[in-house]
Amino acid sequence: MILKSMGINALLQIITYLLFIGLTFKAIQALRFDQIIKRGHSGEGQVLLWLITIAIGYLCGSFFLTLFEQIHNLIYLIK
Repeated sequence: MILKSMGINALLQIITYLLFIGLTFKAIQALRFDQIIKRGHSGEGQVLLWLITIAIGYLCGSFFLTLFEQIHNLIYLIK
């Protein structure tokens, strides 16, 4: 039972991270990122865009996963 719970938790984390990375990518596309990057360096700009997207998406996902975990743990304060 514990292993199944760990597997479900891992799947939930992966889905959460991918969801937030996708949301971050859509949000970053609203920026005029091409004006920041030097001409002729669009490849490096795309790599930077993906790294920033992954970093922000991971941080947001971690925040919400931790927040929900702590809210769930508040039950033990009441008992």
